[in-house]
Amino acid sequence: MITGADAQAIVDEIMRRLGRNVNLMDGRGVIIASGDRDRVGGVHDGAVRVLRGGAPVAVTGAQARRMRGTRAGVNLPVRIGAEIAGVVGVTGEPREVGDLAEAVALMTELMITQQAMRAEAEWRRRTRDQIVADLLSGRLTAAAWRQRLRLVDARPEAPFALFALRPAADAAADAMGAAGSLYRRLGGGEQQVLASVDVTGTLWAVAGAGAPAALRGRLLELRRDLPRACLLDAGTSADFGALAETVRRARLALRRRTLPEVTTLHEQEVSVLLADLPDGPARAAAARVLGALPGELRRTLRTYFDHDRHVARAARDLNVHRNTLVYRLGRVAALTGRDPRAFDDAVALRLALHLTDLD
Repeated sequence: MITGADAQAIVDEIMRRLGRNVNLMDGRGVIIASGDRDRVGGVHDGAVRVLRGGAPVAVTGAQARRMRGTRAGVNLPVRIGAEIAGVVGVTGEPREVGDLAEAVALMTELMITQQAMRAEAEWRRRTRDQIVADLLSGRLTAAAWRQRLRLVDARPEAPFALFALRPAADAAADAMGAAGSLYRRLGGGEQQVLASVDVTGTLWAVAGAGAPAALRGRLLELRRDLPRACLLDAGTSADFGALAETVRRARLALRRRTLPEVTTLHEQEVSVLLADLPDGPARAAAARVLGALPGELRRTLRTYFDHDRHVARAARDLNVHRNTLVYRLGRVAALTGRDPRAFDDAVALRLALHLTDLD
């Protein structure tokens, strides 16, 4: 039997529709919701008789004066499944409200069932969120994974596919606010899919065998609704242990501030390796290599490396003349002592830029 605000909401809705005072009693005969709030918490003798006999009890005004917490009315059992969960009463002389009583009882049973279903759906959603949160934290064991999946009737089967949809930093709050909508659009109740939005606004989704292709398509649709969002396809894992390691590496990959709109964990291997380094030595290494290189030259270097050191393509992307780009690369060499056109120096500069891009 529901209680508190949910029970009162049902009573208020029935009264709004029927224009009659209604009381709702629990399995002990205690009034838990009423049009007369002063009666809440009192024992209703009419309800106690219903609970003992399992049948409706009509009470006249004269009879009510000899009963605790009871007024004239008709009281009927509220059945949820095969059990009597409580009692609903309609206030008034039985001859006046008798025809309404059965309709009120049916309406009450339907509304309680609806409330319970909503509560169950919300519980399942929250539990799924917690499963994903524990998976991300690294606290989840294979046994706990299996047990919790059974609780929410989710049965993703190996191999597992992992995806992460990260919004732009300035859109993270919007992504978190839309978590429920994203969950529904992904088919949050599907047995083969677990999806949840973490505190950064990143949507994580785990799909079991047979679901990855459809899930990836829906995530690509979602990405189009989130400007500058990045979809990370972390690939498949043969079992839970491999999935846990893939999650760890995916989290490291997402430490990089700038990522392509769609990328894979394989393509971000360098980012993963660098993000796994201790922060202090990583920052020190980047500072040694790049020194006080100005922001414009760092942006030039990134674009140059993004185009595989192809001068013409990088110049077009930067909207500068080819000779301007060559001049800037010379300035980088002069300021850092490393020539980005030489392979070993380019590797050092590229890694240093990666390190400065970690969040």
